[in-house]
Amino acid sequence: MAELSAPERQMIVQWCMSAQFFSEQTLQETISRIYDDEAPALQDTVDAVNLRLTRYSLELRSSMSQTSGERMWALINTKADAIATGATPYSPTLLTILKHLIEQVYTDQHGNFAVDLHTAVREATSKGSTSYSRRDAQEAIDWFCSDGWLQVTNGWVVLGQRSCIELQAYLTDGFAEYMRTCALCKEMATQGVMCDACGAFIHPYCAGRLSETSKAQMLSCPTCHQLMESPSSFGPGRPGIRHNLVKSDVSQTQRDEDDE
Repeated sequence: MAELSAPERQMIVQWCMSAQFFSEQTLQETISRIYDDEAPALQDTVDAVNLRLTRYSLELRSSMSQTSGERMWALINTKADAIATGATPYSPTLLTILKHLIEQVYTDQHGNFAVDLHTAVREATSKGSTSYSRRDAQEAIDWFCSDGWLQVTNGWVVLGQRSCIELQAYLTDGFAEYMRTCALCKEMATQGVMCDACGAFIHPYCAGRLSETSKAQMLSCPTCHQLMESPSSFGPGRPGIRHNLVKSDVSQTQRDEDDE
């Protein structure tokens, strides 16, 4: 196994800073190309790179697709405002719109972490200047989607994987009462099913894995081990599971101040 020498490590860091947001497969291919197919294990590479990046308040982090299981990676700033730092190509108006849409999606009253596209366009238009048109709003949403911040699924706007990676701390700190975590993989859950017996949440992809490993091909809760025959579901276009909100005084006060 090759050692992670300084020149090779620097090449990986530079590539990550240029790419910003990329699939695990692309990252592995890049590492193999740099090491001439004698690359160290992916996690060893990530750990070594992150050790170097700590002094710059940067870190490589990843998130798994909740539906396909594909893992995506991003180079994030661990201290600065995640939205402002990660979305540097955007104008102040676009940053305001992006932040508003992310918060609208994440705090969806139905607990689906989704907003229909028509509503998203209307909300985006309302945050623009007086001359900001619906066409401008649609183009902004398309841009956010192409950059991985948002995603449109069957007419619903949901969080993109980039948001799940780069904005997890922002969402956890400011909207803790809306946070859901998959009981199997322990990552953020914005769609999936809920065990009606114990309230555990499970991603669609993770639920599929659990069913495949069961002899009867049935889904059992990884927390309480009860059979989940007709579990409640949430996500774009789903019935939804409303949040049992226990609002943090600090986070709520801060949001109220931001809205003023």
